[in-house]
Parts: sequence; structure tokens; C-alpha cells
Amino acid sequence: MSIRRLLLLMLLTAGLLMTVTTCVNSAEPRVVPVDAVPDPTVTPLPVTFPHDEGGHETRLEWWYHSGHLESESGREFGFHFVVFKADDGLNEPNLVSQLGILDVETGEHYEFARAEAGMRQIGGGLMTIGIADWVYGLNSIEGAHTFTSKSGDTGLSLNLEAVAPVMLHNKIGWLPTELGSTYYYSWPRQEAVGELILNGETFQVTGTGWFDHQWGDFFVLGKPAGWQWFAVQLHDGGSLMITQARGIDGEIVETYGTYMSPDGNVRDLREDTDGIELSVLGEWTSLDNGATYPSGWSLSIDSLSMELTIDPVAKDQEVQMGLPAASTYWEGKASVSGRQNGVQLAGDAYVELSGYADSEPVEWKQRR
Repeated sequence: MSIRRLLLLMLLTAGLLMTVTTCVNSAEPRVVPVDAVPDPTVTPLPVTFPHDEGGHETRLEWWYHSGHLESESGREFGFHFVVFKADDGLNEPNLVSQLGILDVETGEHYEFARAEAGMRQIGGGLMTIGIADWVYGLNSIEGAHTFTSKSGDTGLSLNLEAVAPVMLHNKIGWLPTELGSTYYYSWPRQEAVGELILNGETFQVTGTGWFDHQWGDFFVLGKPAGWQWFAVQLHDGGSLMITQARGIDGEIVETYGTYMSPDGNVRDLREDTDGIELSVLGEWTSLDNGATYPSGWSLSIDSLSMELTIDPVAKDQEVQMGLPAASTYWEGKASVSGRQNGVQLAGDAYVELSGYADSEPVEWKQRR
């Protein structure tokens, strides 16, 4: 089956991944499916390793990598690689994988995508699957992952191994939301080693990666719902995840996070109890679709005595390939500066901005 046909299949089946409907714009309010409302009786299962690194029989799931790479000569790059899985419970699961590469030297952002119907096992370990001509693998050792992704004269192959403990978000690795529940954990620091090919030029690269894994029976609706997400790797060894989520009316419903100290202690963070304040400093508008994204942030967390400024390394790091237009998002490398307990801090981050790319705002209504 051709890649184009697989992409078409992906878009026509029930699992559209980041949106519940194929419509980009709608004159009438969209209806949230009745089973999107969380079941209050649900009791989450403990997250176990390495078992839960693999796939689950849930509506949505994704394995997400991002990070910061450097060549032997010191040239810097950012990357993100993700595998999305959508499963309607009636047909075989559908996969979409995306690769993004930022060349810090030139500011140019590259993106590629592949799709496949079904979970095609092609190797050993905990899970090794093919997505068209790309390969994604989870080793039997927890926190150890690999991927190979090449498109024409550009591609990235990495081996990643966790060098810090796991982060279970919301303390137990499970979060209830207004649109379903999701299991969620991160390996906030992975050692990355591999090969980058950029416009035919080959670089041996090393660096630090961040890994997110989410799965559950939940929906991601698109604009005006969405989120701002930050994966911060501080140079002092600390790691920080912050998410600010918007609900079906576009209003902020929750700001939460997880902090791992340099010695590996994990702490759950909440807006009201920890004094999280996130402010947008600027904006950037896509010339491709007119979507306007936040661009530059100040972040303060009272309980950590931390104040950070987060600046995109390049303005245009929008991701469009492989998903419907309404599911376009911004996924970018950023630099971090600030202070904690009066001591200067610096670091790197990846930022994800979801639910901004829809040429006309969409009004959602809750089915009763």
C-alpha cells in the first residue's frame, strides 16, 4: 500500500488523532461524543515498567521524543519524533509518525511524515514496529528506545537511553480530564547518540532527549481547545514539565506540572498550591494558514522559587505534515534562562502548542 493511500486511509477512518471530526470549520457547534465524558468510577491501574512502554488497546496513544543534538564540530540541532496511534475498536489501529528537525545555525525547520494501517511488528525487544519505511523500537530495558527515519536526503536515526528516573505525572501517571482519562509519564532525560543526514550531509550527533508516553480513551478536539506544553531540561540537572490546558470553550481549565530535582526527586505541581504563573510575551503568525501562536513566555513557580524566560530558537517550527489541517501544531526548540533561589539558571526546552490552527474559531457544545 502506497504512503499516499495510507495517509488517505488515516484521514478517512475514525481515528483522526488530534480531532474528532474531519471538518476544519463548522457553522454549527461541534458535538463532543457522549462517551468523551470521564467515567467517575474509573480506577486507574498502576503504571508498570517495562510493560507499559508498549502499546495499549485504547482510543489514542502516542510515543513522543524531542531533544537537543550537537555534531562533532559543535553544530546544534533540535529534533522531535512522534508516533501517533488511533484505534476505533472496529478496525486495525492506524499510525502516523512525524519527524521535525531544526538547524539552529540556519534557523531552517524540516518536517516529514509517514503513515501505516496496523501495528506491524518487524523486530524484537518490547516493541519494534514499521511505519512505512521508518522503524520505531522499544527495548526490553525501560527507558531505552530507538528510531530510524529518513526521507530523501534528510533523516535522523537515534539510540536513546534514560539517564534519570521516570516522571509519573499527577503522582500516579494518570490524569482525568473533561474529555476522558489519560495515562501519562515521561523519561525527562535520555542520552541520545546517532546520525543526522541533512540535505545529504551526514553528522554524527549526541545530545539529550525527552520522552513522553500517553494513552487512554480520551479526545483531543482542536481549536479552541488545546494546550501549551513545556519540557524543560535545566543545565543544573533539573527537569520540568508544565502543561496549560484549554477546555472546549477555549478557556484555561488547568495548569499543572512535574519537577524533578537534579538528584532525582519528583514533585507534583499545581497552579493553586504551587503558585504557577505562565505569561505569553509575544506571538507569531503562520504564513501558511494564518494561525497565530504564542511565542516567548515567562514562567514562575513560587514553591520552587523559580523564575524562567523561555524563548523560541526559531519562530517557524510549525508541524503540518501527516495530519488534517485543523490538527496542525507548533513544536519547537527553545532556550531557557532565569533564576532559582537567587541562583542563575539556563537550559533547553521543547514547546508544543496545540489548538491554534483553525482559520475560524470553533464553538463546541457538550452533549448531555
